[in-house]
Amino acid sequence: MARRSPSGDDQSFAALRSFIAQHRNPFAFVTVVRAVAGALPALHPYFLAEFATSIDEPDRAGRFLFLLFITGFVHFVLWTVCDYFVSVKINPLTYEFKRLMFDTVWSEDYQRFVDRPSGKVASFVNDTRAHVQSLWDSLHYGFLTVLASIPVYVVLLWTTAPGNAIVYVVFLVGAGVVLAVVAGPVNARQRLLTNNTATNTGRVFDSFSNFVNVFSFRAHHKEIERNDEQLDGLIVDDIRFGLALTTYWGVASLLVRGLLWAAVMGFSWYQFDRGSISFTAMIVSVTVLLDFTNRYWEVVHHLGEWIDRSAAYREAYTYLFPGWNIVTDPVDSPAPVDSPTSASVSAIGATSATDEPSSGRLLHSIEVRNLRFAYPDEPDRLVLDGVSFTVRRGERLGIVGRSGEGKSTLIKILLGFYQPTSGEVLVDGRTVGPAELAALQSYVPQDTSLFQETVEYNIGYAEPGPADPKQIRRAAEQANIADFIESLPDGFQTMVGERGIKLSLGQRQRIAIARAFLKKSDLVILDEATSALDSETEARIQESLVELWEGRAAIVIAHRLATLNDVDRIVVIEGGRVAEQGSKDDLLASAGRFAEMWGLQRAGLH
Repeated sequence: MARRSPSGDDQSFAALRSFIAQHRNPFAFVTVVRAVAGALPALHPYFLAEFATSIDEPDRAGRFLFLLFITGFVHFVLWTVCDYFVSVKINPLTYEFKRLMFDTVWSEDYQRFVDRPSGKVASFVNDTRAHVQSLWDSLHYGFLTVLASIPVYVVLLWTTAPGNAIVYVVFLVGAGVVLAVVAGPVNARQRLLTNNTATNTGRVFDSFSNFVNVFSFRAHHKEIERNDEQLDGLIVDDIRFGLALTTYWGVASLLVRGLLWAAVMGFSWYQFDRGSISFTAMIVSVTVLLDFTNRYWEVVHHLGEWIDRSAAYREAYTYLFPGWNIVTDPVDSPAPVDSPTSASVSAIGATSATDEPSSGRLLHSIEVRNLRFAYPDEPDRLVLDGVSFTVRRGERLGIVGRSGEGKSTLIKILLGFYQPTSGEVLVDGRTVGPAELAALQSYVPQDTSLFQETVEYNIGYAEPGPADPKQIRRAAEQANIADFIESLPDGFQTMVGERGIKLSLGQRQRIAIARAFLKKSDLVILDEATSALDSETEARIQESLVELWEGRAAIVIAHRLATLNDVDRIVVIEGGRVAEQGSKDDLLASAGRFAEMWGLQRAGLH
């Protein structure tokens, strides 16, 4: 597990510094070369002033004209080398940082995905690369070149007009303090705007991705009104940010145009008039002032960009990874789940010759022992309280209970989404964790959500790597959906639409069953897999399910009790506990909770 800061403090720029340290060589090279390239033009005011005052000295004038040319040419060569180097070596690293963020998000546990809107998370992950790129551009093209030129300006002025050098130093210190103070509200406004913009982006994504609900309820006006309300708030946030930014620019302009120009020009004329400096020195002072002003505006622009993007980056990073330096304290991504293959399994239902417990295999049984669980946001409320049962290989276990009794939570634990609060899950007598549970099972949910990809991709998703098209075809045949797929315009290459919207519920269910066949797992978990289907479709899918769980351990969650005719044993969950268990006939004969539920359903009251 990664080490998060106990105070949850901001680790955004610590992560960036750590990332740069890991790639210090390319960053150091381009920084040094760009600094030299940026410092060379700072010599031009001096060369130009010497050239302009050498009208009666042709050799001297030619020497300074050559220096103007050669420093400009060397600047061009070094700058171009840097640009090529940045394109080839530095810019790709911003994508590596985004890759690290994406991988780190997927390394987090299931609850983190439950707690945060996926659209907002996606927006932050996608936008962060652009923020980091802008920060680098401001640092590299703005701040670095000016910082490299300041020592040159100071030396030139100190050797020609020392008083002006002092003016510049005082100005830089004072302007830095003033702009830092003025930038504070800009930073705060930008962070608020970034957070609210990402929230709206996630909301827009959620709105469009639920277009079926919108059309079903003719609720277009609800979506428009809700978005209008958020946009009205964003407009106010943007205006406040704009006003803060305008104030920042106004103060910056006043500092240079109102104070620096008056001080340097007035003081230069005063010194020249008194004979303290030469005419050449005065020209150097004024040309340095003009050149410095251009660079100053670049710095102010890049500082504004830095404030903008650093606030956006900081807001995104701290939302995704609060108190966590993902560079120095990474979390290993979940390992790919290895499915049994022909090399390790001769046939589903057969065990290895040694009959010994094996990681990723279920040879004899899976046991849930004294399982207790409470959700992280309600740690004092046990959803499961001492649940125990065993499923042997080749056995089909049904789990029933009223809504809210803990059936779905139990499945989430068996799928590896959560660690139990206490208790354990054992496979062949060995305690296993979430990763191995994921390797053991094939899951067919009640409502299958597919990727906006091809049919082949969605079936092949069950494999840890690229799936063999022949095996995908075979799995589709076993799920009784191959003929339908072949009838589609592009066959297995047909796009299924967002979340599989182009397919019916029954067709999506059979794709889920095809995935389960392809994975060849020893444990099959079905979560009310046919409850929303019509009788004819359910009957066809039930045939596929019978073949699917042949020779495997099977756990079947059911709300409609009639779907449990093919199971060997039934566990009744009530209040997070096992109320009773046994065969269907035994439970009906005992006249307990299951018999009561059976009677209500037969009477059409449940």
